[in-house]
Amino acid sequence: MRIVTPSLVVEDGESFAKDILDRKKYGEALRNLVSRSSDALVISLDGKWGEGKTTFVKMWQGLLSESSIPNIYIDAFANDYIDDAFITVASAITNYAEKTIVKGQKEKIAKLKEKSKKVGGQLLSWSARIGIKAATLGVIKDSDIDGLKDIKGDVSKTASDLAGKFVEERISNHSKDIEIIQSFRELLSELPSKLESEGEKPLVVIIDELDRCKPTFAVELVEKIKHLFSVENVVFLLVMNKTQLEESIKSVYGQNIDAHTYLQKFINIEAKLPKHTGERYTNDLSKYTNRLLQLHELNTWGDDRNIVDCTEPLANHFNLSLRQLEKVFTNLAVFYGASAENHLRLVPVVVFLAVVKVIDPRLFDDLLHGRVSYADVVDKLKINNLDDESERNRKLYWSMQWVRYSLLSEKEFSEVPEEDEIKGFGQSLWKYNVSRESLIPIFAQQLSMFVVK
Repeated sequence: MRIVTPSLVVEDGESFAKDILDRKKYGEALRNLVSRSSDALVISLDGKWGEGKTTFVKMWQGLLSESSIPNIYIDAFANDYIDDAFITVASAITNYAEKTIVKGQKEKIAKLKEKSKKVGGQLLSWSARIGIKAATLGVIKDSDIDGLKDIKGDVSKTASDLAGKFVEERISNHSKDIEIIQSFRELLSELPSKLESEGEKPLVVIIDELDRCKPTFAVELVEKIKHLFSVENVVFLLVMNKTQLEESIKSVYGQNIDAHTYLQKFINIEAKLPKHTGERYTNDLSKYTNRLLQLHELNTWGDDRNIVDCTEPLANHFNLSLRQLEKVFTNLAVFYGASAENHLRLVPVVVFLAVVKVIDPRLFDDLLHGRVSYADVVDKLKINNLDDESERNRKLYWSMQWVRYSLLSEKEFSEVPEEDEIKGFGQSLWKYNVSRESLIPIFAQQLSMFVVK
């Protein structure tokens, strides 16, 4: 038995061999898009936390390699301790180019590294000597020089004379700085044609884990990619939780900024990680539920089918992320690992509690201590419209009948009509000598013995 879900390891160049969510077709469409473009493209790939973005792009990177498309993967979160985001991207590109550039083109690498050093030096100098973002110091376009003059006046009034002189120096050297940056961009645009790839293929740079970075680094990275690295024949794929990145923008520039509109300035094409939500055989959560049951290798004493039938409708009702579903199965692994074959196991109730523990720990605590009624639970979780006849709703209805049976007060239960199916549920409990009202506290206690992280 495995308590923690084993990580899916995607080896270099492995592509979609382990793709259980049928995302290969989407990956192929995205590959076709980038491989046929010579534009300066920045593409965002949006997906919620825990939806498998990193696994997808690792597989997609393998697909690019199979198609002889040069590609680089950068874990932004692993680099956000670096002061300058420019260094993160520039060093990754030059290191990759050194390994893959064709013979006779080594001087291109030397020039690119030299230009990178000069641009990086200028950016570092600006940000180190004066507290103004480099992107506002003449890096973007000539028209920004007027704004720079305004900055000079403000800085001279509020900062030291040295700072004011420095800004004046930046104004006078503006043309030279632009020339250095333009030369760097031209070299970068030529680079893909010098790499060991078949035909004229763009260089694809994947920037992952943006939503996990500290806000200042994430925003700076997106800005510098657009201003300094976005050139013809180079495509950037920015992997992000868009909502979280917009919060990072607000954190840097203030809550009044229109973060959505601001982010659009830096992205040419928006893509969204696909999540199939159809019926059972095409549904990502249903597929992953079955896969997790296999991966955890649980000894369920015949409960396997019951676990799947109870987990699938709840996972879909709450639209759980793949990571959340993994936590649910870790909770189930803890429960079954601490149980024995002759112990009472009401699968609908156990699965319900395992899900609630993941999505709403406060409600789980209320259930543990008997502080909440069935009506409260239904209202809070919005599980009250199960009238249609879909298979998913029928299964969810059946699971919630067991929760209803366990949570009704004595007075409420006494008023339930005799023909109501829950009146007969107690027959399966007689040999365990356990009362109806104690079922949820007992199972919640078992799920609380160990904390799943």
